[in-house]
Amino acid sequence: MTTERTPQTTQAHRTRGALLRAGRRVLERKGLHKTRVSDITKEAGVAAGTFYLHFENKDDLFRQLLITVEDEVYGELVPSRSGGSVDPAHRIRETNLLYLSSFKRNAGFWKSVEAAALGQPDLPDVLAERNRYYRSRTERAIARWQAAGEVSPDVDPATAAFVLGAMTERLAYIWYVFGHREDVDTAADDLTRLWLNYLGIE
Repeated sequence: MTTERTPQTTQAHRTRGALLRAGRRVLERKGLHKTRVSDITKEAGVAAGTFYLHFENKDDLFRQLLITVEDEVYGELVPSRSGGSVDPAHRIRETNLLYLSSFKRNAGFWKSVEAAALGQPDLPDVLAERNRYYRSRTERAIARWQAAGEVSPDVDPATAAFVLGAMTERLAYIWYVFGHREDVDTAADDLTRLWLNYLGIE
């Protein structure tokens, strides 16, 4: 849990933001295990003691970054309300495009997350908890489409949400962390085709 010792002033928010941005740059360059607090404060251009007014340690900062980046990736998965189609095929394609675009922007950070998870016993639990929350949104959407006759009645919404979500996350990692794919539009088309086939959507 982040400390509450720093007054929530404009300057405090700016300093916290500078530390988060600096921490992300250092973590992406060096990885969590090799990063020191002094590396982060030097990058941010602040005194070493200032760090502990905002974060308990580098693991605390890392978790805050993880939440921020995850919210960017998953938070964008809210379809446009202005003129957006309710057709499932269109909605799935739009969602996949938003997800892949955001994942690509944050590929360097996700690489550091994967490496950190090997040495952080509780990090997989943090990731799994947040993943369950976002996966439940997919499950509800599939159930709605199924009730409307858009999705095959043979599909189990919970299983579909888990399998399709895991496939999407891993493909995004391989494509944009390993650098096997640059084009997001075509990747979204390919990924959407797999979703539609699984769900039995024409």
